[in-house]
Amino acid sequence: MIANRTLELLSLLQTKKEWTGEGLAQRLGVSPRTVRRDINRLRELGYPVTATKGPSGYYRLSRGARLPPLIVDDEQALAIALSLQTAPASVTGMGDATKRALNSIKELLPPHLAHRLATFSIEHIENAWELAPPQIDPALLAQLSTAAQQRDLVRFSYRSLNHDSTEDSEVLAEPHRLVVWSGRWYLVAYDQQRCSWHAYRLDRIRSLAPTSWRFGEREVPDEDITRFVQSQPDRGDTPDTWPCWGTVLMECPATLVAKWAPGAASFEAIDDRITRIQMGAWSWSALLGFLITFSCRFTVEGPPELVEAARRVMGRIDVDIPGPTDARRHQRQPPPERGRVKSGDGPAV
Repeated sequence: MIANRTLELLSLLQTKKEWTGEGLAQRLGVSPRTVRRDINRLRELGYPVTATKGPSGYYRLSRGARLPPLIVDDEQALAIALSLQTAPASVTGMGDATKRALNSIKELLPPHLAHRLATFSIEHIENAWELAPPQIDPALLAQLSTAAQQRDLVRFSYRSLNHDSTEDSEVLAEPHRLVVWSGRWYLVAYDQQRCSWHAYRLDRIRSLAPTSWRFGEREVPDEDITRFVQSQPDRGDTPDTWPCWGTVLMECPATLVAKWAPGAASFEAIDDRITRIQMGAWSWSALLGFLITFSCRFTVEGPPELVEAARRVMGRIDVDIPGPTDARRHQRQPPPERGRVKSGDGPAV
């Protein structure tokens, strides 16, 4: 009876930030004096419960020096176990810890939950379109997270994509927030030297060094962090991560390109209606197929392999359109004019 009430008390403390003694007594159906005895029992078991005195006093389950036993319900236990099995492995060295955590949870599950978990037969199948995310050092995550919380300036070397090449630059940044998109880690930060906000890929950050300087609160340029990260011109993988990589000039505003282009793309706004976009795929035809989904005219800038693939694709889609009569349905008509090819230029598609 006492043990059950103590577990129920612990569950209540975990579900709400603060509880008054009277509120706990009403939920448990006991006196405030009994609540105080049960609170002391939890403290003896290692749970750091703090309390304030007075009419407006409350109880709170605080963070302790060590991790005490946790109480989770059935659905929470299953959610944790399934998350550990399906979480993307983008942080270096976490695979073994994830397996040990999963095994620990499985050992503690009661028979009916263990049976439910066993019914989930999970197989990981590689997707040819999505490359495995780059591995991130957990120490880098910890350093940047701490710097963001304490508002510490950081200095690092960053490798950015510049069309057909890569270049390194030195950055003095105010770290704001860490973001994960498509398995890739980003740091949203303000560059003090360039006086602008950026989303930096963590796998391109090198030589991270803390400074002794602090920075003040600064308003983020976009309240929607997702929209801000996706709208960054340089946001994707480096060219050598895809077997085929090309550049096109697209008659499409950069705002639409930012919204629909995959994370492995980078782009540059030429003007209000023209955008230069770089992206990769597993084949030249696949790359063209994706570009066609934008449903707008584009001109291939390179490389020559993409130019040739565009010519082949244009030939393949030269098909007859059935007419209203059977007599003309199978007649082959001259293909319409679809674009021009100049020396050194790719085809306009």
